[in-house]
Amino acid sequence: MTVHPLRLALLVRSTEPGRFATTVADWFGGRVERRDDFKLDVVDLAVTPHAELPGRIAEADAVIVLTPEYNHAYPGELKSAIDAVRRPWYGKPVGFIVYGGRSRGLRAAEQLRLVFGELHAVTLRETLSFHQLPDTFTAAGEPTEPGTTEAADQLLTHLAWWSRALRDARAAAPYPA
Repeated sequence: MTVHPLRLALLVRSTEPGRFATTVADWFGGRVERRDDFKLDVVDLAVTPHAELPGRIAEADAVIVLTPEYNHAYPGELKSAIDAVRRPWYGKPVGFIVYGGRSRGLRAAEQLRLVFGELHAVTLRETLSFHQLPDTFTAAGEPTEPGTTEAADQLLTHLAWWSRALRDARAAAPYPA
């Protein structure tokens, strides 16, 4: 029996060169590419039309949301994108990579958990969080904080488990909405 790779959508606000999100997305994408259990689809909200978003999320077995924290919350643009998708979120595992000031973006992740709960998605406990500081990543794009790579790998391992379980469940019976 052939096991197909899990389709992982990395939903990111922007991957414009020089932005902090780009550094994090490039590094995390590299972690995903080292594994054989995921096939990565980077969904950049700055260039992905809202009309394409539901299809991209529907095709994904799992989603990682990479977002900054703005004013103790996540950006309104992200909320609009999440709301534009609706049903494709049902029964999907969702993880978070967040960044910001003192809270390292964790307030954004906690608020997103509430939103995704209403959308019948399963959010993972593991969350990667970063201070948005110039020395958070090396010039080569590697995180400077010890344990970050291991935390990313643990997030991906748990995400793979949930992705398989929920993909199999959705295949056996449509999610009851």
